Amino acid sequence: MRAVAVAAQRLARGMSVAALTAVVVFGVATIVVIRYTAPWSTTYSGASAAAEAADLAGGLGLLAAGALMRVEWQTASARLATLAGGAWLARDWIGWEGGPPVLRSAAMVASPFVAPLVLALVIAFPDGHRVSRRTRLVGLLAYGAVGLVTVGWVMTSDPRIDTACWNDCTENAFLAVSRPGLAHALTRAGVGIELCLGSVVVLVCAARLAGATAPARRQTWPVLVPGFLIGALLAAHAVTVLRRPLEGPEFGLSAALFQATGWSLALLACGLAWTTARARRVRASVARLASELGAAPVVGSLAAALGAATGDPGLEVSYWIPERAEYVDASGMSVAASEPGSGHAHTPIVRRGEVIAIVKHDATAVSARRLERAIGPGVRLALDNERLRGGLLAQLADLRDSQARIVAAGDAERRRLERNLHDGAQQDLLALAYELRIARAAAAAQPELELLLADATEKAREALIELRELAHGVYPAVLTESGLGAALRTLAETAPVPMHVEVACPERLPQRIEQAVYVLVAKVLEEAVRTGAGHFSVGVARSGDRLLVTLDGHGRGPLTYLTDRLGAVGGTLTADGDLLRAQLPCG
Repeated sequence: MRAVAVAAQRLARGMSVAALTAVVVFGVATIVVIRYTAPWSTTYSGASAAAEAADLAGGLGLLAAGALMRVEWQTASARLATLAGGAWLARDWIGWEGGPPVLRSAAMVASPFVAPLVLALVIAFPDGHRVSRRTRLVGLLAYGAVGLVTVGWVMTSDPRIDTACWNDCTENAFLAVSRPGLAHALTRAGVGIELCLGSVVVLVCAARLAGATAPARRQTWPVLVPGFLIGALLAAHAVTVLRRPLEGPEFGLSAALFQATGWSLALLACGLAWTTARARRVRASVARLASELGAAPVVGSLAAALGAATGDPGLEVSYWIPERAEYVDASGMSVAASEPGSGHAHTPIVRRGEVIAIVKHDATAVSARRLERAIGPGVRLALDNERLRGGLLAQLADLRDSQARIVAAGDAERRRLERNLHDGAQQDLLALAYELRIARAAAAAQPELELLLADATEKAREALIELRELAHGVYPAVLTESGLGAALRTLAETAPVPMHVEVACPERLPQRIEQAVYVLVAKVLEEAVRTGAGHFSVGVARSGDRLLVTLDGHGRGPLTYLTDRLGAVGGTLTADGDLLRAQLPCG
């Protein structure tokens, strides 16, 4: 009973008392009219229990679905469902034997609007406010065409002389002037419009299903598939009437089309109700997110949780960082701003008057308005916390990029120094040593001068050796020319202690990675020599997308510089006694 009371309260909030009363009264009155009319053949539903069940299932189902949708959200779809249900049940009022002529005539005006209302419903579903101007124009043209033909027909048609009359053949309360020829032409025009609108409904439903994303298709097929059936049945009914103007429950094909349309409308009502129930589940699932995720959810888990709750796995959340004047994702990476379109919507999430995030989602899977309503204070707080964390991660990425640029600039400067030493000072020393040897040969008859020149030649040779070692230490050319393995083996040949090198990575790596590994090995080797290590070994191997470097024999010296040097390229360094392990990205 409490559940019924809660539902009644929500229903009262969603619809005005007058509107709800009108819907209930109309539904009950229709049942009474059908019962009062039976077993007359002036209505399909009055002719058999099967037809009555199909008629009421379709009409009352749409009335109930429209009321339920208004409880959940105020959209054009709710109003269209209610009106379509009323237009469908109007057929029962047309055949009300002995009923007030004005009501029966009014029902004659309302009944033809089933086709344009169903068309508008399948176009506008699930949120009518997203319908484009062109689509609205199509709907207005459909309403206008049906309205113009229907009004013209009721003002010129006298049912008492209509040979094709079968449901209201007594009096037309709106008859202005009897024009049988014009009334017949308008009747044919109305049937043609029904054929066109039914075909358009089929095309619209098929196109929306074919072009929808997977989440949108899961959301809309319970409505679009029945809509497709209804459009096909309306078109079939129009073709039948065009071929044979007479219709009624005594004709088997007409009765079958009526019952099939009624049950299709009932399926449409069930689809609308299912969609409404799903929207309520989505709102409840989103509301529970804050407690389920906890105070500090895993990076990126909030977007995944929102996607799971709304049924849109492609949902993305971008966070606005005022200090950077840009959007970032949960990991702090910059996100390019994009415009809504291609079936996607951008829903801004506001907290304390400030936009904290933009949710990009499938516009059909969950509308922007419903998503914004579903995200409560708890989820907004979680989004704000993730936004702050994303901003910190973005700052950290900026620092890492800055560090990498500094290291890259240092490497470039070392390469420039190496080239200058090799092409400048080293060549000058070579020329000087050559000239000294020539002078020494010329001074063979002067022992003292020859001795001085010999000493100068030796010093020039030693200076050249030192300069070559310095240039090699600044930036070994073999590293650029032959790769990391060759550079480490060359370093081992000149190492002051026995050095074993094992490189199991034959392919070349990015220059910044090779340079970082070489600097690591050279610095650790230097520290090992300084502390008197008796051996030194280096192992380089690749494991997936990571490069593993193992160094044995370091002298427990400070690792701060090396840790920062590797961190600048995304690597790490750990120490275990005399064993160092480094991991670096291979890309």
